[in-house]
Amino acid sequence: MEDKKELLGILKAFDENGFLKDVVLIGSWCLTFYEQIFEGFTPSIRTIDVDFYVPNAKFADPKQSAESLKNLNYDHIRDTLTNKSKFISPDGFEIEFITKLNREGLSCVRLGKSGLFAESLSYVDMYSTHFVEIEYEGLLIKVASPSAFVIRKALINDKRGVKAEKDLQAIKYVASFIKASVKESSEFCALINSFFILYFI
Repeated sequence: MEDKKELLGILKAFDENGFLKDVVLIGSWCLTFYEQIFEGFTPSIRTIDVDFYVPNAKFADPKQSAESLKNLNYDHIRDTLTNKSKFISPDGFEIEFITKLNREGLSCVRLGKSGLFAESLSYVDMYSTHFVEIEYEGLLIKVASPSAFVIRKALINDKRGVKAEKDLQAIKYVASFIKASVKESSEFCALINSFFILYFI
C-alpha cells in the first residue's frame, strides 16, 4: 500500500505540470493497473523501480515535474558517462525515463530542453501506440498494453540477469489472461504480426 501511495505521488507530480500526458508507464508497475482490465487479476509488485516511456523525447517538457519530484525528496542523479537520468527517493524508489533508439546511435537522449536524459532502448517504440488509458485516483494514465508488456518482456528476457525469472513469471501470468480474452488475444496477434513486419521483413 505504501508503494502505491509513492507511485501516486509521482503520477500527481507529473500531472500537475502537464508531463503525465507525455509518458507511458511501462515495466512491472503496469501489473497493478491490469486488474482494471482483467477480472480476477491479482498483481504482484516486487519492485521499487518505476519506468516511463517517452515517445517524443524532443518535445517533452519534464522540467517542472523534476522540480516537483525534488519537493517530494527525490534526488536527480545523472550518470557522468552516459548522461542517463534517474530520480531516487530516500526510501530507494527509482524513476527512470526510456525512449526509442535514434538514428545517431546515442545511448541517452535529452528530454526537450531540460537537463534530463532518457535511455534509448530497443523494441520500446511499440509503446507509442500500444497502451491503454486508465483512470486512477482522478488521473488519466497511459499504461503499456498487456500485449506490449508481454512481448517486450519476452524479447529482452535473456538480458535481464537476476530479474529474468521474476519477469518470466509475470509474462506467463499476464499471457494467461490475454489468452482468455478475445479482445486482448486479437491485439496480441496484431502486435506480433506488425512487429515481425517492422523488424524482420
